[in-house]
Amino acid sequence: MNYTPKHADGALRALYLGLFALAVVAIFFKREDSNGWIFTCISLIAVVCGLYLLVRYELTTYSYILNAKENDFELSINKTVGKRSNCVCFYMVSDIVRFEPYNSETREEYKKDYQRIFFYNYTHNLFKEKKHVILFKNSEHYDAVIIEANEEYEAYIKNAIELVKNGNTSESIVVNEGAIIDMQDEENND
Repeated sequence: MNYTPKHADGALRALYLGLFALAVVAIFFKREDSNGWIFTCISLIAVVCGLYLLVRYELTTYSYILNAKENDFELSINKTVGKRSNCVCFYMVSDIVRFEPYNSETREEYKKDYQRIFFYNYTHNLFKEKKHVILFKNSEHYDAVIIEANEEYEAYIKNAIELVKNGNTSESIVVNEGAIIDMQDEENND
């Protein structure tokens, strides 16, 4: 199952457009005294920050792909910028330790609970509240992957985790009350 969240963060758009407006105002501000370099620096910093936010959050698209493979599922995340696309992470569902909603306290809680942990943020919307974290166990450390998942994709991941824990990956996954995805059909489509 593929899921690509939509870019729907209006506050982020207002932020980078405001930074671009600040850059224009600062560069054209009258500089009659010797402190004109301050406005040039402000303009340059505003342009760089605005471009970073534009490219990182608005022009970059992440797709979350969860496929059934033999007795497990594989989760891969593709990053697309313009016409260029590549896989930025790949994990097996059997390596998942925790899957839960992400909030501001989650990062500190994970750092206390797990010694060596690395965080990876693969989200489109900076100020959106609905994010999830998937904690994976690597050989010597833990990886926490932050994603944006709607209710359907969240249910799909939870069902995949349950199927892997129970060892029943040949069964159907119930996504919502009316939607059933048959894993045997999905394996034949690969």
